[in-house]
Amino acid sequence: MKDHTIPLTLISILADGEFHSGEQLGEQLGMSRAAINKHIQTLRDWGVDVFTVPGKGYSLPEPIHLLDEKKISQEIDHGRVTVLPVIDSTNQYLLDRLDELTSGDACVAEYQQAGRGRRGRKWFSPFGANLYLSMYWRLEQGRQRLLA
Repeated sequence: MKDHTIPLTLISILADGEFHSGEQLGEQLGMSRAAINKHIQTLRDWGVDVFTVPGKGYSLPEPIHLLDEKKISQEIDHGRVTVLPVIDSTNQYLLDRLDELTSGDACVAEYQQAGRGRRGRKWFSPFGANLYLSMYWRLEQGRQRLLA
Protein backbone atom coordinates (compact mmCIF):
# COMPACT_ATOMS: atom_id res chain seq x y z
CA MET A 1 0.00 0.00 0.00
CA LYS A 2 1.39 3.38 -1.01
CA ASP A 3 2.30 5.86 1.73
CA HIS A 4 0.12 8.96 1.44
CA THR A 5 1.54 10.75 4.49
CA ILE A 6 3.24 13.60 2.60
CA PRO A 7 0.28 14.51 0.34
CA LEU A 8 -2.06 14.41 3.36
CA THR A 9 0.34 16.60 5.35
CA LEU A 10 0.47 19.06 2.44
CA ILE A 11 -3.33 19.27 2.47
CA SER A 12 -3.34 20.08 6.18
CA ILE A 13 -0.68 22.79 5.69
CA LEU A 14 -2.31 24.34 2.61
CA ALA A 15 -5.79 24.25 4.14
CA ASP A 16 -5.15 27.55 5.95
CA GLY A 17 -5.78 29.44 2.69
CA GLU A 18 -2.36 31.13 2.75
CA PHE A 19 0.35 30.76 0.12
CA HIS A 20 3.28 28.53 1.02
CA SER A 21 6.45 28.54 -1.08
CA GLY A 22 7.92 25.30 -2.34
CA GLU A 23 11.10 26.16 -0.45
CA GLN A 24 9.19 26.70 2.81
CA LEU A 25 7.24 23.46 2.36
CA GLY A 26 10.45 21.60 1.53
CA GLU A 27 12.14 22.84 4.70
CA GLN A 28 9.09 21.98 6.77
CA LEU A 29 8.84 18.45 5.34
CA GLY A 30 12.56 17.79 4.91
CA MET A 31 12.65 17.44 1.13
CA SER A 32 13.51 19.33 -2.05
CA ARG A 33 11.21 21.73 -3.91
CA ALA A 34 11.14 19.20 -6.76
CA ALA A 35 9.85 16.52 -4.36
CA ILE A 36 7.22 18.96 -3.06
CA ASN A 37 6.13 19.62 -6.65
CA LYS A 38 5.77 15.85 -7.20
CA HIS A 39 3.49 15.58 -4.15
CA ILE A 40 1.51 18.64 -5.29
CA GLN A 41 0.93 16.75 -8.56
CA THR A 42 -0.40 13.80 -6.54
CA LEU A 43 -2.93 16.18 -4.95
CA ARG A 44 -3.97 17.39 -8.39
CA ASP A 45 -4.34 13.78 -9.54
CA TRP A 46 -6.68 13.29 -6.58
CA GLY A 47 -8.82 16.19 -7.84
CA VAL A 48 -7.58 18.79 -5.33
CA ASP A 49 -7.47 22.26 -6.88
CA VAL A 50 -4.03 23.60 -5.90
CA PHE A 51 -3.24 27.18 -6.91
CA THR A 52 0.34 27.84 -8.01
CA VAL A 53 1.50 31.45 -8.21
CA PRO A 54 5.13 32.09 -9.22
CA GLY A 55 6.96 33.93 -6.45
CA LYS A 56 4.23 33.15 -3.89
CA GLY A 57 3.89 29.38 -3.85
CA TYR A 58 0.99 26.98 -3.42
CA SER A 59 -2.45 27.44 -1.88
CA LEU A 60 -5.89 25.83 -1.79
CA PRO A 61 -8.86 27.93 -2.93
CA GLU A 62 -10.74 27.00 0.25
CA PRO A 63 -10.10 24.86 3.32
CA ILE A 64 -10.73 21.13 3.18
CA HIS A 65 -12.40 19.81 6.31
CA LEU A 66 -11.35 16.20 6.69
CA LEU A 67 -13.54 13.46 8.10
CA ASP A 68 -13.06 12.83 11.82
CA GLU A 69 -13.41 9.13 12.66
CA LYS A 70 -13.78 9.80 16.39
CA LYS A 71 -16.62 12.32 15.93
CA ILE A 72 -18.40 10.10 13.41
CA SER A 73 -18.17 7.06 15.70
CA GLN A 74 -19.62 9.06 18.61
CA GLU A 75 -22.72 9.88 16.57
CA ILE A 76 -23.73 6.38 15.51
CA ASP A 77 -25.83 3.98 17.57
CA HIS A 78 -24.48 0.69 16.25
CA GLY A 79 -21.93 -0.59 13.80
CA ARG A 80 -18.34 0.45 13.31
CA VAL A 81 -17.10 3.13 10.94
CA THR A 82 -13.66 2.97 9.40
CA VAL A 83 -12.48 6.33 8.03
CA LEU A 84 -9.63 6.21 5.54
CA PRO A 85 -8.11 9.16 3.72
CA VAL A 86 -7.25 7.24 0.54
CA ILE A 87 -8.49 3.82 -0.57
CA ASP A 88 -8.99 1.90 -3.78
CA SER A 89 -12.70 1.31 -3.13
CA THR A 90 -14.82 1.49 0.04
CA ASN A 91 -16.96 -1.34 -1.30
CA GLN A 92 -13.94 -3.56 -1.97
CA TYR A 93 -12.63 -2.78 1.52
CA LEU A 94 -15.83 -4.24 3.01
CA LEU A 95 -15.94 -7.18 0.58
CA ASP A 96 -12.41 -8.13 1.65
CA ARG A 97 -13.56 -8.24 5.30
CA LEU A 98 -16.98 -9.92 5.12
CA ASP A 99 -16.11 -12.47 7.82
CA GLU A 100 -15.29 -9.67 10.29
CA LEU A 101 -18.29 -7.40 9.68
CA THR A 102 -21.51 -6.94 11.57
CA SER A 103 -24.63 -5.33 10.17
CA GLY A 104 -24.21 -1.56 10.12
CA ASP A 105 -20.43 -1.49 9.71
CA ALA A 106 -19.27 1.11 7.20
CA CYS A 107 -16.20 2.38 5.42
CA VAL A 108 -15.85 6.08 4.57
CA ALA A 109 -13.04 7.66 2.55
CA GLU A 110 -11.83 11.09 1.48
CA TYR A 111 -10.73 9.73 -1.91
CA GLN A 112 -11.21 6.52 -3.88
CA GLN A 113 -8.64 5.53 -6.47
CA ALA A 114 -10.76 2.81 -8.04
CA GLY A 115 -14.34 3.60 -7.04
CA ARG A 116 -17.08 1.71 -8.87
CA GLY A 117 -20.63 2.68 -9.60
CA ARG A 118 -23.59 0.77 -10.93
CA ARG A 119 -22.72 -2.10 -13.24
CA GLY A 120 -19.07 -1.81 -12.21
CA ARG A 121 -18.59 1.54 -13.94
CA LYS A 122 -15.59 3.54 -12.74
CA TRP A 123 -15.99 7.11 -11.58
CA PHE A 124 -13.70 9.90 -10.47
CA SER A 125 -13.91 10.72 -6.76
CA PRO A 126 -12.20 14.07 -6.01
CA PHE A 127 -10.44 14.22 -2.64
CA GLY A 128 -12.51 15.73 0.16
CA ALA A 129 -15.29 16.84 -2.18
CA ASN A 130 -18.00 14.26 -1.46
CA LEU A 131 -18.88 11.45 0.90
CA TYR A 132 -17.57 8.10 -0.34
CA LEU A 133 -19.25 5.45 1.78
CA SER A 134 -20.10 1.77 1.69
CA MET A 135 -22.15 0.03 4.38
CA TYR A 136 -22.57 -3.64 5.17
CA TRP A 137 -26.13 -4.59 6.03
CA ARG A 138 -27.23 -8.13 6.78
CA LEU A 139 -30.74 -8.87 5.53
CA GLU A 140 -32.45 -11.15 8.03
CA GLN A 141 -34.71 -12.70 5.39
CA GLY A 142 -31.86 -13.23 2.94
CA ARG A 143 -31.20 -12.05 -0.57
CA GLN A 144 -33.91 -14.21 -2.11
CA ARG A 145 -36.57 -12.15 -0.31
CA LEU A 146 -35.40 -9.06 -2.19
CA LEU A 147 -35.68 -10.81 -5.53
CA ALA A 148 -39.25 -12.03 -4.92
